[in-house]
Amino acid sequence: MSIPGAGSLSSLYTCGCEAAGVQLLVAGRSYLANFDGHLGVLLDPAELARFLAGVVTNGVTMVSLLIQEHVTNGLGNPTGPIMVTMDPNRVPPPSTLTAITPGVPFPAIQDMNINIHVTIPNLLPGITLQNKVSDPGSAILRNPNVTNFPPSDDVYNLVSPIELEDVNNPGPVLATIKTFPVTVRPPTP
Repeated sequence: MSIPGAGSLSSLYTCGCEAAGVQLLVAGRSYLANFDGHLGVLLDPAELARFLAGVVTNGVTMVSLLIQEHVTNGLGNPTGPIMVTMDPNRVPPPSTLTAITPGVPFPAIQDMNINIHVTIPNLLPGITLQNKVSDPGSAILRNPNVTNFPPSDDVYNLVSPIELEDVNNPGPVLATIKTFPVTVRPPTP
């Protein structure tokens, strides 16, 4: 996947991430788990440069971000291992970094749009879950007060809980991620 018009000039930022005290609801029971993983985001360096310079386009100062990879491993008691990965079949809309005041890059709001697969083998053996895609769409992790880019130990929270359904039997909600307070570490080369 690439950013339209970016060609070979796109840059991939891979950032570590961790989330402590994630709240899950499975079959009516609440659980806590901690997660650690990484997130890869593709962007157009020229678009980032325009954003940092405060260029206003169509009334906003914004840069598009495309999630390329997402793997987060969790562990809870008694949930055991939990794996969250990027949904390989459903591409979310581009994520965004949008200046709160057009023409002034920071502070900004960063929305990370995600579609995920989740496995919790100890509680839901043999089932792969996916987030329900309903109105307004993909799940969103948001930082409402970004002060620099790339992120440096910034915290993102869910805009709303993520309802999860069986990939092979969509419809019924089998689990819900109630909270996912994720800290995104600085990118690695």
